[in-house]
Amino acid sequence: MDEQWRSHERQYTLTESTFIKSELPEDALPTSRITGRKVYPRWSRERLENEAATLKFIASTTCIPVPKFLDLYEENGLLHLKTERAAGCTLERLASNTATRHVDKCMEQFILPELRKLQHHTTGSVDARLPLIPPSRITYRDKRPSWSRKTSHNEDFVFCHNDLGQHNIFVDPETFNITAIIDWEFAGYYTTEFEYPLWLKPYNEQGNDHLQTDDLIKFLDSAANSPKILPPLENPHRLSETEFDRSGIPTCLYI
Repeated sequence: MDEQWRSHERQYTLTESTFIKSELPEDALPTSRITGRKVYPRWSRERLENEAATLKFIASTTCIPVPKFLDLYEENGLLHLKTERAAGCTLERLASNTATRHVDKCMEQFILPELRKLQHHTTGSVDARLPLIPPSRITYRDKRPSWSRKTSHNEDFVFCHNDLGQHNIFVDPETFNITAIIDWEFAGYYTTEFEYPLWLKPYNEQGNDHLQTDDLIKFLDSAANSPKILPPLENPHRLSETEFDRSGIPTCLYI
């Protein structure tokens, strides 16, 4: 039987083999207790477009496990993103220190290095038509309606997921191997400082590092900023097969 639920920004449908998330209809949007007006999610449509572009990009250029993109379509004026259902369960649901340590090892040894192979001289989405969509910890603190892309003539920015929390990491409940990383709505090219280690604690235990967030805002505001990142790596190749070793870290076999 299909499962359906809503958050304050999205509606979700989970079937035996697929997962669909979409924009909320206007009558389902939350109402501000201060103004009494509907609260519209920022870049609601663009974030789904960004995730669709990112899923295809990550699947074709890295060994990082992501749900297979199936469709991006409009229905009743609302944009829907459809993917295959992720296998396993979220790291958050396991609530296991052993699982968290295992995932942390995989993140540091595989996921982050794979993401940092993806580099570009301009910040933002892999789809240049989309606006810059900063991670939510920035937009919660700074309410401006739009942000400018930044270009570096010296070094490239690296690709960041920007919300690698335990609720977005699926694992095998027995081996703790990562089976999928989901929710790429805020992904794009930024500096390495944007990728917080959110996987170390459940969402409700995350603190608010306002000083670090302010530093990220200053970076986005600085048109002359040149990022300091890891030494450039060779461009990623299209993968032909993915294998997992016993530690749960995928080994890529490239063409």
